[in-house]
Amino acid sequence: MPTIEEILYTELVDPIELTDVNDTDLCMFSFNDKCYFIDGSKYLVYDGNTIAEVTPYVPTLFISKPPAGGGTAYEDFNLLGSKFKDSFSSDGSATVYQMSLTGLDTSPITAMVNGVQKNEFTDFTVDRANGKITFNSVPATGTNNVIITASKTIAGLADRIKKCRFHTIFGGSNDTRVFLSGNPDMPDYVWRLGLQDPTYAPENGFYKFNDRVKGFSKQYDYLVVHRENGYHQVTFDLNDQGVASFPSKPLNDQVGTISTKSIQIIENNPVALSKNGVYMLTGSNVRDERNVQHISAPVDAKLLRETNLKDAVAYDFDRKYWLIVNGNAYIYDYSTKEWYLYDNINASHFIELNQDLLFGSANEGLLYRFKREDDGFAYNDDGQAINAYWKSKYITFGADEYRKLVEKVFYSLKPSSKTSVDVYYVTDKKTSEIIKTTRMDLFDFTQIDFSDFTFLTNTFPQENMVKVKAKKISVFQAILKNDKLDESLGILSLGVKYRYQSLIK
Repeated sequence: MPTIEEILYTELVDPIELTDVNDTDLCMFSFNDKCYFIDGSKYLVYDGNTIAEVTPYVPTLFISKPPAGGGTAYEDFNLLGSKFKDSFSSDGSATVYQMSLTGLDTSPITAMVNGVQKNEFTDFTVDRANGKITFNSVPATGTNNVIITASKTIAGLADRIKKCRFHTIFGGSNDTRVFLSGNPDMPDYVWRLGLQDPTYAPENGFYKFNDRVKGFSKQYDYLVVHRENGYHQVTFDLNDQGVASFPSKPLNDQVGTISTKSIQIIENNPVALSKNGVYMLTGSNVRDERNVQHISAPVDAKLLRETNLKDAVAYDFDRKYWLIVNGNAYIYDYSTKEWYLYDNINASHFIELNQDLLFGSANEGLLYRFKREDDGFAYNDDGQAINAYWKSKYITFGADEYRKLVEKVFYSLKPSSKTSVDVYYVTDKKTSEIIKTTRMDLFDFTQIDFSDFTFLTNTFPQENMVKVKAKKISVFQAILKNDKLDESLGILSLGVKYRYQSLIK
């Protein structure tokens, strides 16, 4: 049975027709060899051959039920459907059986008596208003031997599930249940579907929180519920009778999540965008305002000025946390703890397929793939040159009180098929033009260009030097840049030769 990634690939080469589906983000998940879709008003399932509306599970509300009513509560009503069962134990004398619900639908009611199917009108009559079934003949004595199936439609119940916009799969140490949320009419609710059964939404299988739920993540064998103003933790438990429960407790009430699609797991820790930046949840056992770590401080000055932060999209790829908003990419390399900024990435969705990172652009309705370094002509942005640059900080050389003379800048490039660097500098007195351009191309049959032909095959970095002679300055900044089509830029080292001059007066 295909995974979601394989279905995406199938969509590209052999389209699957999805008719009458809302033009919106799909809540989509695979479970038990089937793929499920929720589009805001419909709940569909794909079994590998056809796509159809989900057929709701029919729960048994009561078991061991006497004909007059009562019995032992067994399962909750299914929010997704209208059908339900009652399991009666016949006393061998009663013909009237009282259902658990009244005001039954006009759809046919059926019964199984001692394993034999009985039909309305032929074998029994129905008082739908009062929920009473009257058999023509007395059912024989037995335990749970009379099972009656009826329907009761309650307006709006199915929409609680069908309007959900995001999900997770959780069951403690095993992924046994689907959890849903994001219903715009009930944004503070989470629903838990049935054990190994996404077609069953128990009526009482819900949580209600103090504020809007924005998404889910999993940490170890806990489920983390991301709220606008904090975090909750859901755990799995079994009582002495083997009945499962999912208790919830708050973790943090200071840092919340504003973007559902920003949630990712980074080195076993949930990461998400809040109204104050990107935070990592580092502890999920104790309620504590210190169990979150602010990781986006270096880029917050730009990031938090972005509009529509609630629409930010994130993905974890190549040990980097990619956060995209308004076409700007804020990329956190969690191996080096550094942030990088890209632009012109109008991603609305990400997916990894065959070790490639792909993104869909809602602006253009196109699917893009990021090139690999070994792709031919890898260094361009959809045919346009990439404006790549590196700037040092403003350097005072440890002596703010002195004027300085900067004589030379040393730097090394990472050799590549086509690469070069333009060197600039900025001081408190001037911004320079290009003071030197250095090439470090490697001989490569796949990208021969006789305008800059080279026999260089040495892949080791080589030091370069440019004379500067910036006199009587207070601060200095080096800028290394490449904005040429199909060229890469890798800066491996930088050194500055300087001398102190006179004291500042």
